[in-house]
Amino acid sequence: MSATVSEIISMMEELAPSSLAEDWDNVGLQVGRTDRTVTRIHIALDPTPEVVAKACDDGAEMLITHHPLIFAPLKNLDLATPLGEIIARSVSSSLAIYSAHTNLDSAPDGLNDAFSRMIGIDPSGPLVPSVDSETVKLVFFVPEEYRHKVMKALFSGGAGAIGKYSCCSFSSAGRGTYMPSGDAEPFEGSAGKMSCVDEVRVEAVVKRSRLDHVLSVVREVHPYETMEYNIYPLLRTADADASGAGLGRVGALAAPMTLAELAQRVKEVLGLPAVKMVGDPGMTIRRAAVCTGSGASLMKAFYRSGADVYVSGELKYHDAHTVLEKGKGLVDAGHFGTEHFACGLLARALKEKIRERGLAVEVVASDIEKDPFAFV
Repeated sequence: MSATVSEIISMMEELAPSSLAEDWDNVGLQVGRTDRTVTRIHIALDPTPEVVAKACDDGAEMLITHHPLIFAPLKNLDLATPLGEIIARSVSSSLAIYSAHTNLDSAPDGLNDAFSRMIGIDPSGPLVPSVDSETVKLVFFVPEEYRHKVMKALFSGGAGAIGKYSCCSFSSAGRGTYMPSGDAEPFEGSAGKMSCVDEVRVEAVVKRSRLDHVLSVVREVHPYETMEYNIYPLLRTADADASGAGLGRVGALAAPMTLAELAQRVKEVLGLPAVKMVGDPGMTIRRAAVCTGSGASLMKAFYRSGADVYVSGELKYHDAHTVLEKGKGLVDAGHFGTEHFACGLLARALKEKIRERGLAVEVVASDIEKDPFAFV
């Protein structure tokens, strides 16, 4: 049985939730229709003309890439430009293009977790935890005698999920006051008179996508004519809900080694002709930080992490001097070098999701991409 683009996107959301993407990023469906039937998927690092042409010629209905096809909003679509030609080719061939970028970097068991383990690091957490912008705090008030009934509805609606736990909430007792108007139908009290009632304040987290449903099911069993509630946005980081999501990773090496030995391991594991290194080659490395792709923006997080070395790509000259001053180390394996394994990683994970659902969809990892930088 084949799948649709929409079904493949649902599987990708399980592997790399789009909510984990950085604000500046553009992930998700770039081109195509969600109702398109999919029997063959190509996976690549970049949606280059060559990659798109290969996917179309190979009969793929969907191309999943790490880097997005479209970053900035389009003001026009000139089909004579490289981007325009890619879009035109994909549309004429009914090829859907989907991107999983910083959400795949940040996801548990995503690129950074995989990269850490590949080079012998046991990742203990993200270098920069993700902010969960999809979660809000719902607060409402209910009479004590209705608390259990209302909370049952609250949890059945999907509220109160934190990490591996469900039915999470907090309640505190207090007294509420109100004065009903002449046409009100109060649960307790009478019009024109101040009333006091023993109430319970109930708090629980809920995903924005579930908020309307949760409010609906709670209102159905809540005794008040007008249910008072508040919704608070949360700056909850990944370490607050133990999801482990976020950019980069930090952790201990399985066994201490020198900076030179670690650099050599990175080079060999990634199959690179060379890597750049900063620091004393003989310094002992016990704890390391990593970030796939371009990691220069996380240098301050590296310094705070307590790691001895930072392994990433596209690191800067002045940062190298600062690292030397601090007695730490850097290993720069390049942007392509630290991400090209993403194709195989994602292909294996997606194949497993497809197998679990009993679908007949072939997944092919691209083997035609090369680092645009060459060593001479």
